[in-house]
Amino acid sequence: METAYLLPLTVLLLALALAALGFRAGRRRGYGPLALGIAAAALLLLGKFVLDSNAAVYAGIASLVGASLWNSWPARPARGVPSPPATLYQIGGIKKESCDMAAKRKVEVFSAGCPACDETVALVKSAACPSCDVTVLDMNDPTVARRAKGLGVRSVPAVVIDGKLADCCQGRGPDEATLRAAGLGQAIP
Repeated sequence: METAYLLPLTVLLLALALAALGFRAGRRRGYGPLALGIAAAALLLLGKFVLDSNAAVYAGIASLVGASLWNSWPARPARGVPSPPATLYQIGGIKKESCDMAAKRKVEVFSAGCPACDETVALVKSAACPSCDVTVLDMNDPTVARRAKGLGVRSVPAVVIDGKLADCCQGRGPDEATLRAAGLGQAIP
């Protein structure tokens, strides 16, 4: 059996593995995994092509796998270094002030899927502003029905804004003026 290709192929694949360990090593786990990978590659090559030792080959493979795992393991933040903000912002895009998730107005529309409910959903969505987080909830779901009962919803469609049943939904159907008075379509100051 011809094995002339085995050494060049092994060297090529090990070089690829070492390049992956070395790529941006300074930004990840430093150069420790790369150094371990170089030692593992040397051990593997020596064990396979010089010493003809299975133990050295297996130790080299295990060390190379260990270096790869070490390199990919998430780093702990350094002590005294503040964590990055939890919210990501597109560079040059939205400003932090206009993207504050805590400043979202929570609007819940309780619906049974009827035509009147669909009209209310359309009304709320058209009147909502970018800081309104509109959610349509299906009253056929028992969990939603229990939540609606706890909020005082007695008929559908009903609109709850920031946890409070809108005045127009306490006996008569929703209307835009009352919903706007409750805060729909207005940014939170």
